Amino acid sequence: MRDVTLFLQCLLGIGCRDFTMIASDQTNMESILIMKDDEDKLYEISDKLLMGMSGDAGDRAQFSQFVSKNILLYKMKNGYELDTAAVTHFTRKNLAEAVQNKAPYIVNLLLGGFNEAEGGQLYSLDHIGSCIKVPYASHGLGGLLISGLMSSFYKPDLTESQAYDILTLCVYEIHKRLFMNLSNFCVKSVSKDGIKTLPVIGPNSVL
Repeated sequence: MRDVTLFLQCLLGIGCRDFTMIASDQTNMESILIMKDDEDKLYEISDKLLMGMSGDAGDRAQFSQFVSKNILLYKMKNGYELDTAAVTHFTRKNLAEAVQNKAPYIVNLLLGGFNEAEGGQLYSLDHIGSCIKVPYASHGLGGLLISGLMSSFYKPDLTESQAYDILTLCVYEIHKRLFMNLSNFCVKSVSKDGIKTLPVIGPNSVL
């Protein structure tokens, strides 16, 4: 039953040359009940590293803290932060080991970061430890509805405003076609200036 939450929640992400942008629904549900619609599922792991997570609420809280505290510990020990690829490898390794230990974290993730050498980077991970670097990605039933939109409108040199408009269009499609009520989507971007919170995309803000 916990696995069902992976499909009923939604994550969207776009990785461009100058930034990475991730959006997540803000619904916290328990069985058939919606407990709240303003939950932030976008976790700021470091100054230039953002993790979007869907799935079981307890696993989200525990695993996000586990990753962020270990990244902070590494920085304190060594005097510098791990880059996006290294954090992704650490995250994937722990997800896979949890599956092997028969205590998997019921979470799917989009991990976005930025560095001067490679620009914006986006990685998609799932609860069994699969991982791939992608230009854009989605998780959940809502994500199945917008892959065509992402493919049509994505360009590596999108501006932040253009990427936000694409995510808004995706949310509009999800609201229109998905049977679930995923009303509000939290949006954050990470660039050379750090992490920025953008306006929530909701029923009144779609195109």
